[in-house]
Amino acid sequence: MRNPFLATFCACLAATALGGCVPASNTPAGGAPDSGLAEVAVAADGAKTGGDATAAPDVPVIDPKIPVVDLVVDANRDGVAKFDDPGDQDHETTFDQKFGAVFLPNLDDDDQDKLEDWFDDKVNGNEDALDLAPIVVRPWPAAPEGTKGKIVIDKPELVRVWTKVDGEWGLLAGSFGSCDKPENCTTLGEFEFQADWLRTGIELRIEGKQLRMSKAADAWSGDVEIKLSVTLPDGKPAANKDAPDGTDTVKMRVAAWLLLGNLHDHDKWRSLRYGKSSSSYPFNADLDAAASQLAGKAVYETYESSSYADRWTQDFYQTGVVQMPGPGGKPQGYRMYNARPFYNAGGQTLPIIWMRKALLGQDQAILAVYKKPNSGTSYDSHGNHDLVPPYVNAKGDFHHGRIVTGSGVLPETWDWYDAQRVQGPILKLDSSWLIVGHIDEFSSYMPAKTPRGWKLMVGDNKMAKGMFEKAQADGFGKAKVFVGRQGFVNNKQASLEQTVDDVLVNKDILQWSQEADVKVAANVVKMKAEFEMNDDEIVSMPFLTEAEGSKKVAWQPGTVNCLVIGDHAMIPKPFGIIIDGVDVFEKDLLDRLGSAVHGLGSDGGGMKIKFVDDWYGYHINLGEVHCGTNPEMGPSAKLSWWDIAR
Repeated sequence: MRNPFLATFCACLAATALGGCVPASNTPAGGAPDSGLAEVAVAADGAKTGGDATAAPDVPVIDPKIPVVDLVVDANRDGVAKFDDPGDQDHETTFDQKFGAVFLPNLDDDDQDKLEDWFDDKVNGNEDALDLAPIVVRPWPAAPEGTKGKIVIDKPELVRVWTKVDGEWGLLAGSFGSCDKPENCTTLGEFEFQADWLRTGIELRIEGKQLRMSKAADAWSGDVEIKLSVTLPDGKPAANKDAPDGTDTVKMRVAAWLLLGNLHDHDKWRSLRYGKSSSSYPFNADLDAAASQLAGKAVYETYESSSYADRWTQDFYQTGVVQMPGPGGKPQGYRMYNARPFYNAGGQTLPIIWMRKALLGQDQAILAVYKKPNSGTSYDSHGNHDLVPPYVNAKGDFHHGRIVTGSGVLPETWDWYDAQRVQGPILKLDSSWLIVGHIDEFSSYMPAKTPRGWKLMVGDNKMAKGMFEKAQADGFGKAKVFVGRQGFVNNKQASLEQTVDDVLVNKDILQWSQEADVKVAANVVKMKAEFEMNDDEIVSMPFLTEAEGSKKVAWQPGTVNCLVIGDHAMIPKPFGIIIDGVDVFEKDLLDRLGSAVHGLGSDGGGMKIKFVDDWYGYHINLGEVHCGTNPEMGPSAKLSWWDIAR
């Protein structure tokens, strides 16, 4: 197809006094310089400039008789593509732990029109331009008239290549127009240009249209190869010692998606907001109090049920980050939310539809990995997907964490996780024995001042039973649990208060709890082996279990199902045994987790614990605090995934 933007350049060529069309500076008409782009602009004499074509050269003078055939990308990952930098020049086809160019899939919505930025044939302002990765064609000021250049892209349906003229971005190659699938796109895999462009050099930008989605042999690898070839007026290659065939090749890799976990530097968390008259409102009130303790570190954001009536905020979307190296060591990228495949609890609408309205925006992207809407099961809710904090051992380097899931996850989700090449291979645990089927019902992680930097938290029924037995032995058999709490008994609302004696003669609860411990223990054995973890790195979270048929769920609030942000832990209020006005289960958690006993917290002095009343909103609906909240963060130098090359 003919690229209409090239006509603009033809007109520019005819009008330029110097006989060439100089790529525009990074200063939009009437606007301030775009500093995110200015460092890689190239002037006609080969100098690196901030958009000023008269700046003095800062590179060695080259014999004008020797052809210049040089395509440059940010291979050394400093956020700038420089033709005078050996790190960029010597590693332009490399991708390893130290070198290799990265580009973003442009999936956020910087102009906030509720469409992904790649969707239209324009760059949506300066913020969008920052999401484009640099490619530079080095100037050959002495290029003879009649010399021609050509750039070829091997995956044009998956990328777009841009440049600027007179302050306006134009699309040169790749995918054109809006299209729902790559195979339906109009593509241009190459473009040619004249000597004028070679003399001035060309500043290009590239964006992707998708992440790497699969490891299948016939799926996109995530890599793009770009070739520059130059021919002389006589049709022969413009050869030099570095390009004997008149061709230079660079390779780039699309950015990976990173799942976030408990030990990341979250700056926000989100949940449903209940009305003040609701019996579930204490959940919000307690999280509001936690937000006050986290002021300046993380904010608490809520959505109304009139917007989306799904209380299971952890489950219907998943938080992650996509980023590439940026200038000054500051990564460029965005938050990305991955949708659950099926309708929300009220059956109103797919999560991805609400997410497009509520979450897609500037530096925020959304994604649906599933192949078919309304596919999957509870296993595909994201409480069944977690991230083990960073660790490195003889079995692997997981310094960006390792994805762990429970049973029954859709194959395309597992494939997509592994396709990111960073937080895999996936560790698969058994959650099939649970009613809801989520691994966050029996496991979590908290920071600790240890060589590993964290400890594993696990549900422990045996410990909970022991606490009831001790209370009875100490003469408190009539002490109550679940004081003031109600639930449904035989489909009727009733008080759930029970005495310690009542619990210890409930053979069903004790049997179900024992069975649950067997299942938890089997998962812990697997985790200990994979993590090479000692017993003192595992912390018990006591609660008893009940069952429906053969499947289990927490009978007491499942305190392991907690929200962790920094050194703060928002734990389900246990409504445990009350002795002399003190909740024995709360006291146990405060004494062990909130002190130096287990060395938790970044300083080892304990976590700052806030108990959250989730009884009516979550516990009696088979979930807890973690199920109803979702933390997130933006791009960070700590998330430089490119230092793992798989």
